[in-house]
Amino acid sequence: MKNTKIIFAVIILAYGLQAFPQINRANRQYDLFRYSKAIPLYKKAAQSKDDKVRKEATAKLADCYRFINDVNEARSWYLRATEFSDTDPLNYFYLGQALRSQEKYAEARQAFLKFSELAPENGFGKLYADYCLSINDWLSLSPSAEVKNVSSLNSKYSDFGPAFYKDGVVLTSDRQLSLLDSRPYYWTNFSYLDLYYSEPKFYQDYWSNMSEPASLSQKFNQSYHDGPAFFVDNSMIFLTRTTMEKVKRGEKNLRTHVLKIYYAKLIDGKPEYKEFSHNSDQFSNGHPTVLSDRKTMIFASDRPGGSGGTDLYKSVLDGSTWSEPENLGNEINSIGNELFPTIVNDTLLYFASDGLPGYGGLDLYVSTFSNNKWGAPVNLKAPINSSYDDFAIAMAADLASGFFSSDRPNGLGSDDIYAFRKASKPVKQGEETKPALAVSNLNISGKVIDKTTGIPIPGTKVFLLSTKTNKVKVLETGPDGVFTSPVEKGVLYIAKAEKPDFLSDCINFRISPDDTASLQKTPRDLMLDKLEVNKSFVIENIYYDLDKWYIREDAKPPLDNLVNVLKQYPITIELSSHTDSRASHEYNDELSQKRAESAVRYIMLQGIDPSRMIARGYGETRLVNKCADGVDCSEAEHQANRRTEFKILSYVKPATDKRFNPDVFTTGEEVDVYLFDPDFFDYCFGSNEEPGQIAKPVIKESVKPMSNAKPEESVSAEVNDSDCYGVQLLASITEIPLNSPELKGAEGVKSYFSGKWYKYIAGCTQTYEQAVALKKKMIEKGLTEAFVIKVENGKVVSAR
Repeated sequence: MKNTKIIFAVIILAYGLQAFPQINRANRQYDLFRYSKAIPLYKKAAQSKDDKVRKEATAKLADCYRFINDVNEARSWYLRATEFSDTDPLNYFYLGQALRSQEKYAEARQAFLKFSELAPENGFGKLYADYCLSINDWLSLSPSAEVKNVSSLNSKYSDFGPAFYKDGVVLTSDRQLSLLDSRPYYWTNFSYLDLYYSEPKFYQDYWSNMSEPASLSQKFNQSYHDGPAFFVDNSMIFLTRTTMEKVKRGEKNLRTHVLKIYYAKLIDGKPEYKEFSHNSDQFSNGHPTVLSDRKTMIFASDRPGGSGGTDLYKSVLDGSTWSEPENLGNEINSIGNELFPTIVNDTLLYFASDGLPGYGGLDLYVSTFSNNKWGAPVNLKAPINSSYDDFAIAMAADLASGFFSSDRPNGLGSDDIYAFRKASKPVKQGEETKPALAVSNLNISGKVIDKTTGIPIPGTKVFLLSTKTNKVKVLETGPDGVFTSPVEKGVLYIAKAEKPDFLSDCINFRISPDDTASLQKTPRDLMLDKLEVNKSFVIENIYYDLDKWYIREDAKPPLDNLVNVLKQYPITIELSSHTDSRASHEYNDELSQKRAESAVRYIMLQGIDPSRMIARGYGETRLVNKCADGVDCSEAEHQANRRTEFKILSYVKPATDKRFNPDVFTTGEEVDVYLFDPDFFDYCFGSNEEPGQIAKPVIKESVKPMSNAKPEESVSAEVNDSDCYGVQLLASITEIPLNSPELKGAEGVKSYFSGKWYKYIAGCTQTYEQAVALKKKMIEKGLTEAFVIKVENGKVVSAR
């Protein structure tokens, strides 16, 4: 059964509910595996005023949605669960799994790494974080097959587990045949699983339409779960089912029954099923598949002693006795779950796993039997596999067509059956053939150095953007400060170097199609300036009209760059304006002060707290060369004295650091450009995009003035937010603009940084009830994941 693929247990006995509080009623349904009934109860409990109750209800809601395979809701509630203090580390792990299913691999990787940090003794986090990186190599592969949803086989319920039988296919479904079918299975709130049969409209043409599935009735189905099934030569059936005969009592005295394997010869009349002798009331056996000898069976089980949750085992029938199940070993079984095995031609073992490298959820793999052992599993790749659960395959004799099951989006029900054809032969990881366009023998090489000392800076992250693909390759400098990467000719690239506590630098370049050299160098070195208190930096390209101090349009880009520096780093600055020595001291002092104040005013209007800036006009008192009154100098020398600078007065790192951290990216990974702040690369394009054009830096370290000035005292700024209720619209690992389409035009949105999340909050109401009313309006706008929060001392906390 797909819905019990990870937890092999089914509740068969419920008992009367007492008048427990809301959370206890929900927990009782949860313990009974009645997740569909527990969900509305937990949602009510999640609105409780009690933090402890709200915390438990939130995590349990996430679990419920995970168990019923609702990825979107699971991600939403796990995200909420991670916001509580002392959250269970597993909430980060399952958040990562949900994000991985949504193909948000960079965010999923961060969640897995957080889990690894909180639970270092558990190797799952690091392993799945690595899987999120390796998937990048598969995203550009050619399709492994042609795939389509077989709508004639599927319903609004769960349809899965196809198996070839006679001239058609048998499938497993929990569809309700009539309103008189009153056997609800509360895990999903649908009916129990039964077997159904369908034939192709045209003989042996399984790609075209199939007939409407018909129930196999009592010949195969009984009162509880039946399926999936496996047939040997149309004359023998091996079946997974549950019965009412024996039950298991758990820790909470709940009586459950587990999955068991049955088999029978298919003769006239009703089959007489035999029970697999190694079935148990303490663990599950299921998903049997059998070699053509009808004696060697491979099946899934969560019996003790396995490698992960469920493993694949082998048992051989000798006369009337099945041998002790033998684990297929670590070549097949992982720390995760291996399920739904299918034997083809006695030498190919297809199965599903969520513990091997893949796209997310369960993926389908194949292992070849050679030299008396099963070889390393090979992923069947997309589009047979997706980031959701893909499982239970039926492979035709041509090994290029058949059916498989998946819960990927846009299906008819919770699980659907898909047909495939023209499947290519699976190849091992690392041996895949990528499209020719992705192959390149051209490489770019560059260096990152300290702008002041000229010394190479090792360990610096360099983000290389291809404007052709909108993908960003994450590079890192070696001990010599050098980075290299494959590139394509004729494509405009942006290379931006980032290191904590340094001002970033970037360049753009394009390799001419006529250039024949296989190794190219960047137009110049990337130069990083270290942030230090009392260090001054010149803001290039700030020009004013004669005797004027207003900010011209051509002066705004360099000031905008300073705005970004102030947003990224918790510094306070003195912004100073300087003149040359021509004109009187009084005139120069007044003009420079007005210009400095004008620049500060512009920066303040971009959202920077004015208390973080001091405007100073120094006139001609801090010349950088000899050009004082009466000295004959060139125009270029006078120009050097006419400058705008900022000096760092204080640099106090907060306890919670919200700055862009390049180290959250892993060297070698390739990510979409939308994961970065929208203006991350804005100042890297320069005035045009001609090949080799370098974007001119707008901030550089200042030349020390000839006269010495007394350093100003360090200042700092604090921002106090009033306490109020609001509505959280979404959360993101990377910052997004407040006018982003994702916010649906919501007004009054503010961004708060918490942990590693940017949280986007609408409204600031005095009462919880007012916030609830606002939440309803946000949901009507299409922000369906909106929920009420509280802002206390500038921090987002749980409401009430």
